[in-house]
Amino acid sequence: MKRIAAGIGTLILVSVAVCAQAQSSKPTSPPELKKLNAWIGDWVLSGTAKDKPGGPEYKVNWRLHERWILNGFFLEVHQIWKGDGQEQRALEILSYNSGKKIYVDSGFGSDGSKWSLTATFQGATMIENGETKGPDGETTKCQMTWMFRNHGTGLSGTEVCEKNGVRWKAVDVTGTKSELRSRWLGAGKTG
Repeated sequence: MKRIAAGIGTLILVSVAVCAQAQSSKPTSPPELKKLNAWIGDWVLSGTAKDKPGGPEYKVNWRLHERWILNGFFLEVHQIWKGDGQEQRALEILSYNSGKKIYVDSGFGSDGSKWSLTATFQGATMIENGETKGPDGETTKCQMTWMFRNHGTGLSGTEVCEKNGVRWKAVDVTGTKSELRSRWLGAGKTG
């Protein structure tokens, strides 16, 4: 009887130890997310934009504040886009889908627009493909090509979009990481 009691006691101790160890292991973010480290910080971009094929081209100033959230599993992007006499704000969340082996991005604009895209890397180039649903409910397909330069402190981006079978260059910007901190966005207050 003592052997059975000792055996049950040992089994309980082993079970408790295994459960405690399983609970203490902290999940780690996929190593592929390290490629997104290039985005971390504050970016100031400028260039030109065109909202639709027959529309006018205008100057744009675009600011980005990017940081890791939720234990490094997601990249949060706060944006301010100034152009064509308007100021738009946006929030994006990027992550990595380990099952599909692809980067995914969801974004939401202060004008009611929303987008969903996937991204791949080719060296220092990031290519995003996706769809934007504008405030008017119309869908536009776009491809944005980002090229990092100057050891990750410089950036250029060109976006080509298609709507109703017509393609046009929608965005052409260049910029640098800025010393400006996130005060200009009111970002950094969530974790």
